[in-house]
Amino acid sequence: MKKKIGISIMLALMLLISVIGCGSKDGGNKTTENNNTTVKKGEEGTFTYAISADPGNTLNPITVDDRFGMMAANLIYSPLLKINQDGSENLVLAEKIEASEDGLTYTVKLKEGTKWTDGEALTSEDVVFTYDSINATTENLFVDGKAVEVEAIDDLTVKFTLPVVSASAKELVCAGVNILPKHIFEERGNFDLNLLEDKVIGSGSYKFVEYKTGQHFKFEKNTDYINGEANIETIVFKVIESDDTATLAMQNGEVDAWIGMPDLLEPFEDNKDFEITNYSEGRVAYVRLNSVADSMKDKSYREGILKALNREEIMKAAYTSDKYYELSYSFLPKTNSFYIEDVEKWEQDLEKAKELVKDGSKSLKICYIKTDAAQENQALTIQAQLKEVGIEVELSGVEQPAYVKAAYDRENKEYDMFLGGYIMGTDPDTFGALFVSTKEDMINYNNKDVDRLFNEANTTLDEKERKEKYNELQNIVSEEAIFYPFGSNLRTLVTNSRVTGIEDAKLVPIYTFGDMAKLKLK
Repeated sequence: MKKKIGISIMLALMLLISVIGCGSKDGGNKTTENNNTTVKKGEEGTFTYAISADPGNTLNPITVDDRFGMMAANLIYSPLLKINQDGSENLVLAEKIEASEDGLTYTVKLKEGTKWTDGEALTSEDVVFTYDSINATTENLFVDGKAVEVEAIDDLTVKFTLPVVSASAKELVCAGVNILPKHIFEERGNFDLNLLEDKVIGSGSYKFVEYKTGQHFKFEKNTDYINGEANIETIVFKVIESDDTATLAMQNGEVDAWIGMPDLLEPFEDNKDFEITNYSEGRVAYVRLNSVADSMKDKSYREGILKALNREEIMKAAYTSDKYYELSYSFLPKTNSFYIEDVEKWEQDLEKAKELVKDGSKSLKICYIKTDAAQENQALTIQAQLKEVGIEVELSGVEQPAYVKAAYDRENKEYDMFLGGYIMGTDPDTFGALFVSTKEDMINYNNKDVDRLFNEANTTLDEKERKEKYNELQNIVSEEAIFYPFGSNLRTLVTNSRVTGIEDAKLVPIYTFGDMAKLKLK
């Protein structure tokens, strides 16, 4: 079996934030000494975004699956096409995309004059190389168990040939895959970039120029970007590791944008110097029961665990008010047109829960990302709820790399439960990466009926048939008592008054800004 690697837009998302340090509350263009580095406040021509963790010095543009690593890759590289949550499309490297009448081929014409940041021309050979490299290691881009064939017709034309029709074909083969430079990676033999040593070559709106461990990532605009030069000269992703410091850094002007939790927004509310924007990413927060843990082998016991939980209390603990979240009951977010609520919801019933768990384990361990305040509050709430039915829960907050390693280890039995969250594509087929055993199977869920239904739903263009199959899928996943969704939270962006162009840049899942090139500074 091919090794499964994470190229999909998914994450065990972190939400809270942090900073290196903060300085004087005085205005102006002063500097603050932090860890022997000098950071200018409100520097002209520089947009500084606070990020909650350092993803590290290694960037693999194929396997990257943490939010901030993906944000960096989104600046450096470009896909053929981007599809927005509302279904609208933005051609990036592609000039046009044409589908055949039978739906089996897609012909992509690349924009003429596109260059890599080392001056080399970007051609169809780069596109073929990228897709062939992905298909050699994962089946995530397969249709009906077979790879999509990719062929260079000429320097600017690529043809994708599907083995069978696919309802998600355009999103699957054209959107979300960053095209990589063949002349760089073919000789390397791998896709791991050391940001402290390697020169990073891309085709995105910005060029990577500097990484400082635990401090920041810096990017400068790509003057040869095919879709036009960015408005802002320099972008900095500043690592921030303290909620209090992050709040002060925002007020002091050391950062221009920050994602805040509802209970930290008071200094920015009704303040003319800041703008608060709430938006949905279609993110689904959840707890999953570890299917390989000895404690979770019995389905009745798993049902008892879920019957002890109250998703509304869990979401309220994380996000303070239903102004900032919406409950949901399926693995699909409510924003997805195939979402249904007529599934097993596992409504809280403590007496029933006590009966179901009485012969099972009385001690469980839950894993989550310790720098994520929302997850920590969710874990505390789950701990209290399960205590009501006689189960003690050990909280195990870990750093993000440790979480990823444990959560996606198929044989890990150390933890009984994992908290998480994910953002997938617009077509429901993209959620197959969560549950399909031949794909990434992120939930570690092995069910032949689920594998079959995902495949059948994607290989028909009949909308009624697709709906029936996704309805069945949502019911099967719910009834298995392994996956328990809480709902979707709003993401809260705080920006200072000098930032404009947000509407043009578009607020999107994962990356925050769909196109940072369109942001402006007053």
